[in-house]
Amino acid sequence: METGKLTDSTATAVPGVSREEKLSSPWLPVYIYLITVLGVVVALIALLNFEADWWGLLLFAGLASIAQLGDVELFTNSRSRVSVASVMAVTSIVLFGPMAGALVQLFCGVMTAVTTTLRSRQSEHGRASWVVRTSFNTAMFVIATAAAGWTYVLAGGSVGVGNILQASNILPLIAAVSVDVMVNLILLIIVISLQTRRTPLTIWEHDFRWAAPIAIAGGVIGGGVLAIAYDMLNVVGIAVFFLPILATSYSFRTYVNNMKGYVDKLEDMNLTLGEINLGLLETLGAIIDAYDVYTYGHSTQVATYAAAIAEKMNLPADEQARVVKAALIHDLGKVGIMDSIISKPGPLTDEEYNMLKRHPVIGAEIINRMKGLQDLVPLVRHHHERWDGRGYPDGLEKEEIPVGARILALSDALDAMLSDRPYRPTRSMKEVVEEVVRCSGTQFDPQVVEAFFEVKAVKPRDFFKNSAAFVDKSVLVNQMGYVSGGMRYFIKKDMLSRRKN
Repeated sequence: METGKLTDSTATAVPGVSREEKLSSPWLPVYIYLITVLGVVVALIALLNFEADWWGLLLFAGLASIAQLGDVELFTNSRSRVSVASVMAVTSIVLFGPMAGALVQLFCGVMTAVTTTLRSRQSEHGRASWVVRTSFNTAMFVIATAAAGWTYVLAGGSVGVGNILQASNILPLIAAVSVDVMVNLILLIIVISLQTRRTPLTIWEHDFRWAAPIAIAGGVIGGGVLAIAYDMLNVVGIAVFFLPILATSYSFRTYVNNMKGYVDKLEDMNLTLGEINLGLLETLGAIIDAYDVYTYGHSTQVATYAAAIAEKMNLPADEQARVVKAALIHDLGKVGIMDSIISKPGPLTDEEYNMLKRHPVIGAEIINRMKGLQDLVPLVRHHHERWDGRGYPDGLEKEEIPVGARILALSDALDAMLSDRPYRPTRSMKEVVEEVVRCSGTQFDPQVVEAFFEVKAVKPRDFFKNSAAFVDKSVLVNQMGYVSGGMRYFIKKDMLSRRKN
């Protein structure tokens, strides 16, 4: 990593900046395997125990397969899709028994393979193979619909032609569809969470909260009406009610495809705006770091450490993004501190140190005036608080300190210890580790310290850098430094005066 430039992993911590998903959890393959195996077991049980009308079941399975080809993806960044295939599965439960829906979903799984393969050729990269996706999707549908079928029966619903038009079937049907939708969503949300490291609640809020009630209502109405139509008119009833459903699906698909062009453009603009905003924060941090050549690149390195620690702590994606952004401008308040203090090539006096301690407050006040960045204020203001309450500016302790500020406190200290300063050379990694252990529970949050050691265990040796080394080398090449305590050093006003000369 060059000093002054965010690493890819750090930028990825900010939603909307990196268009690639984060590294998936190591538990993802295990989860996919378990669900797939469970789905196979449920499907085999359904095949071995189905004794109803096979021709009728195949009819609905074929219709479900056709319907699956017409599902609609609503937005590029959302996993929400609209399909009427589940209506066929619900209808088959009511007509042919609790495991009929699971068998119908086997055929839907084949159609899922077709549609996802076509989409992958068009626009999807880096995802699992179509075999893995088909196996998991089919297993997920089978499990959810089997659970719905047994819910319908156990809730007292009547099964079979001639038993449909009973008021007592309404509540069991609602319960069955609700179970089908919710089990499906739970299984899907878990796999998305493992893929993207987003929290299940975030995925629910962003992608599925609004769609779930619609899916339940559509399943109850569509499944119930279609079952009644088949019960009363047989194949003719299916034609009368299913063809309008397909026509409606096609019209909706055409409409959504037209709207997606506009929505996708807006999403691209938001992503670009996020990239620009992060670049501005990075530039602002670099300007502040330039007050002292030995802190040039400091804010970027702090952001790199903070991003890795926040990820290890499994913070929500939006909180991780907040930590990274705050890290880039955590020293913004130093613009209000005199150059003679910021750039002093030695230890500060008590009076100077008290003046320097004002920079978190000054920075927080500046950021509070910036529209859209107010959520960073607590992190910037409190990044010098201590776990034991002896920090500044407010003397907060333990959980009173925002978790993001606790992460910044350790990240800030890490870069300071690992980098050259005018009054001392960089410390070895062994010395840094010993200092962090010594200060755990006093200066630093023990949980943050634990996350740091987890990061250290998996990151390559060059992840932890001397952020002053790159600048130190450039100073030597340009011959702008002078020796102080055996180290090259210059300050902003020296560089400006040399440029004028």
